[in-house]
Amino acid sequence: MEKIKCLVPESIKRMVGESSDEDLASTSSTLRHCLLSLPQFQQMIDDLADSDNSLCGKNKKVALELKQKGNESYLTAEYASALASYSQALRVAPMDAVDMNKNLVATLFLNRASLFHKIGFLTESLRDCKRALQISPTYAKAWYRRGKANVDLGNFKDAVNDFNNAKSFELSMDGKRHIETELTIILERQKSTSSKTVQENENCFGHFGKTY
Repeated sequence: MEKIKCLVPESIKRMVGESSDEDLASTSSTLRHCLLSLPQFQQMIDDLADSDNSLCGKNKKVALELKQKGNESYLTAEYASALASYSQALRVAPMDAVDMNKNLVATLFLNRASLFHKIGFLTESLRDCKRALQISPTYAKAWYRRGKANVDLGNFKDAVNDFNNAKSFELSMDGKRHIETELTIILERQKSTSSKTVQENENCFGHFGKTY
């Protein structure tokens, strides 16, 4: 992480250091675009996200401690620390470990997917959702998170499918109602996007359909 910090331009470091609550969003966006342009940062993300490249022994207790540390870092917006904790937890979590009636590895993938979504790494978020669902196909929250990522990627058809699955597997009525509300919004956005595309196509045809 220190090597990555050294690659960030001093102007951006000053901007981050001098930022206030009002300009936090724009500052974060600038920093994010800077980091995304660094191959070293992308490599770090890939390394942290690869739970298979590890020779560490499996230890449920350690995995749970790292999960808790990741959750705490996430809540305080220490996203790099949260990413490291979740990734380390995935390296040591036994595949058959259970936590709060859920497969621990699936939960860790979901937590990391939520983190990736939060910082704008949508492809990585989808990948971790897929991994969680491969382990726990009826994991409603994983279907829901994948749906949210697909919405932000503009994949409305996939998002609708994800939300329908989430609703089907969700056990609580409050949860089902929440998903249904979001599903309605997505369908409206999909309809609006389709209408806009049709209008743009008509405008384009009108321009090129003229005779001169």
